[in-house]
Amino acid sequence: MLGLNKADARRSRSASMSGPMDERQALAAIILWNSGHFDTQDIADVLGGVGEDAVCRTLHAARLVQNGGV
Repeated sequence: MLGLNKADARRSRSASMSGPMDERQALAAIILWNSGHFDTQDIADVLGGVGEDAVCRTLHAARLVQNGGV
């Protein structure tokens, strides 16, 4: 068990969502995902400063648009 003054670094971002991506980052995420060579964490790492959750949200939104959902 961790002391009160010690945070578990692995869980430091688990409850918070990262901010939005700009248009270029979103397009890059979609292109990288569609290549079939990268997972969402790889894409987030390549884009730098982008959280994996933002990549997932972007890919989900792109699927909805592609399928005529929005």
